[in-house]
Amino acid sequence: MTYRIYSEICGPWENFSHIIEDVATKKVMIIDPAWQPELILERISKLNLIPSVIFLTHAHHDHVNGIAGILEQVNIPVHLSDIEINLLKKHPETQPFGAITAQTLSLYDNDIYMLGATKIKVIHTPGHSCGSSCFLLENDMITGDTLFIDGVGRTDFADSSTDALFESLQKIVSSVPHHVNLHTGHAYGSSATATLASQLITNPYLQRINQNKRADFADYRSSH
Repeated sequence: MTYRIYSEICGPWENFSHIIEDVATKKVMIIDPAWQPELILERISKLNLIPSVIFLTHAHHDHVNGIAGILEQVNIPVHLSDIEINLLKKHPETQPFGAITAQTLSLYDNDIYMLGATKIKVIHTPGHSCGSSCFLLENDMITGDTLFIDGVGRTDFADSSTDALFESLQKIVSSVPHHVNLHTGHAYGSSATATLASQLITNPYLQRINQNKRADFADYRSSH
């Protein structure tokens, strides 16, 4: 493979901040820097890697509150869904910690980003938030709070939608190769990662996606 993935658990809500290394160039993508930016930068430094870009799965504060600390040390661009950028610009009072900066660039569904020789595809997966995105690599996918190990993200925020989450999970199941390893936004599961194939068996939400039980999915989400 052209890349390696390292993950740090940060903060009181067990957030995963992910580091993707392009092996050939030693360039690094930081995904969802939260709570302890110094820990993330220390890991990158110990690995002798080069911070190059920040990608955000969404702009909830527990996924972005480490951005400022990163940018104090390195001048790199921040990428976020165009939907969430536009929402935050319209409603600046909801601005999370450092999500929108002078460096922030838009991500669009099906965008392809090349980190050195490593191809990363953006998949728009609204539901937990209106602009949630997953990032697909050759054998791995960063899911943020769209999909957890044996769970899914909350849908009780102002910009959330249970119906949209159902459709996003349908999109993942139908378009993402089932061998990929899932890397989530929080350490809420029984393991740090799992394949999509295994989650189709053990994740109660994906079981309902497989059976196309939209109403049952919504009922289960509201009661768990």
